[in-house]
Amino acid sequence: MKKKKLAALLLASLLALTSLAGCSGADSSQSASGGETTAASGSGDTSAPAGGDVVSSEKDYSQEEPLEISIAYWDVESNFAGGDQDAVLKTIEDKFNVTFVPQNISWDDYEQKLQLWAASDSLPDVFVGAYRTTATFVTWARQGLLKAIPDDLSAYPSLAQYMDSPELDTCKVDGQTYAIFRQTYQEQASTVRDRVILYRWDLAQDAGITEEPTNWDEFRDMVKAIMAADPEGKGVQGMIGRTANQLAGVFFPYSNPLAAVSGVTFYWVDNGDGTYIPAYFSGENLGDDMLPTWKLIREMYEEGTLIRDVATATTTQSDEMFLQGQICAMSYDGGANNTYTNIGQYWKEIYGTEFLDDCRFLTVMEDVNGEQTWPIWDYAWSESYISSHVDDAKLDRILAIFDYLCSEEGTMLSYAGIEGDTYEIGEDGSVAYLGETAPSEKYKSMAVFAYLVAWNPPLMASETFPSAIPDEYFAVNTELEEITRSLTVPEYNYDCTTAFVGLGSDFALKVEEDMLNIMTGTDPVEDMWQDIIDSYKADGLEDIIAQVNEAVQ
Repeated sequence: MKKKKLAALLLASLLALTSLAGCSGADSSQSASGGETTAASGSGDTSAPAGGDVVSSEKDYSQEEPLEISIAYWDVESNFAGGDQDAVLKTIEDKFNVTFVPQNISWDDYEQKLQLWAASDSLPDVFVGAYRTTATFVTWARQGLLKAIPDDLSAYPSLAQYMDSPELDTCKVDGQTYAIFRQTYQEQASTVRDRVILYRWDLAQDAGITEEPTNWDEFRDMVKAIMAADPEGKGVQGMIGRTANQLAGVFFPYSNPLAAVSGVTFYWVDNGDGTYIPAYFSGENLGDDMLPTWKLIREMYEEGTLIRDVATATTTQSDEMFLQGQICAMSYDGGANNTYTNIGQYWKEIYGTEFLDDCRFLTVMEDVNGEQTWPIWDYAWSESYISSHVDDAKLDRILAIFDYLCSEEGTMLSYAGIEGDTYEIGEDGSVAYLGETAPSEKYKSMAVFAYLVAWNPPLMASETFPSAIPDEYFAVNTELEEITRSLTVPEYNYDCTTAFVGLGSDFALKVEEDMLNIMTGTDPVEDMWQDIIDSYKADGLEDIIAQVNEAVQ
């Protein structure tokens, strides 16, 4: 059979559909015991093993009672449609003596469906969602809708190894674990990939720019020069976010890198007098630290370096505008490799030149003080849940399946398929895919099993598996991560986040909404921001600050 290296199931392609991923959730660089942290990106505490002795429980379920497990995962119905003809699905069902019953959700309707199922107490046995950063997670746990995950996972060694992470604290309510985080990255340094900035270096050079920008003033000057010169005669415009909400992660590091977390798991910082407040409101006066960012965004919107359609364009529209030369820059989620998936692979067909010759990615940008910064937020987007209707026998079976998917054997099955059928291992240990199509095209259930526990192989290096994306794109990610790995993660106190979530308050931050209102507004930035602060005060900001500080004393 002809060998051909093909695309592995790629994290980036899914993150393209979930561009808000980085903007929700608590950061996982805190210590496992909570408390204030200055954990450096790339510290050994959060790096997953790169393969090795990663094993799963060897319990034999063949003589156990057959069980049906209902599961809600994006497009699970079509991905499980192969039945016994899907060798990966059949392998897992036979191994654990289960039959999966798909309950379909899509990227467009999953939130609504899960809320409806929760309201009617009919959640599937296993389901995925992005709730642990919201008050919904606390509500569901306290209402008894979620099955608690045991503290002792020694019967599931690979799952236990995966869950032995500071991220575990974000999955707890009242000290009990109710979710299994789905890890995106292995260290804080990698969140720089959540918001890369792509721009047309060829047009910049045609417009007389000789050096790549390293700060926002230089970037704005470059974009203005490109628009004025309009080298291709297309009426080129400035920068867009792939979605408008992405811009919080792009610009907040300019003056407040901890502030881009919305919802209820926002960060808390010492405001200089021993009082902890949400980072969003830090400063000598409440909220002062955000003003430089608000002013930057407003100025760029007014001058056109951020285009007027920035607040309304969809991801598809943004990709197409860049591909057709209608804009000269855009923020992108999922890293440089994701730009290949949606733009780069089509570039040469349109322009006759190589994408990475014509386009560049901004370095880690400087903040208002001239120091490089990047968005600091959670690096495990979304989570897997188990319904409280699951009894102990079924819970054991589900956890055993999760354990298997974390193991080396399970990871190889879910990422590469069947050895000798869809892949082979070379003498050097490298994996090569067989045939003309990706393994996940032959066995579509892999699109579920590969990502049910985590967005990347839980305990193995993602580089284990082939990719059709050129190495040069991943090299961009590596270069950015090498920079952020050398920088210091700002201090914050995760105990405050835990205490706030424990209050069960309806108070929540709406940072993206605030950003868009200020960006597109006409009143002075200072006045609009003060009005927003006052509205948060009316919602109980000062009271929750007092309660949280009392709780952590």
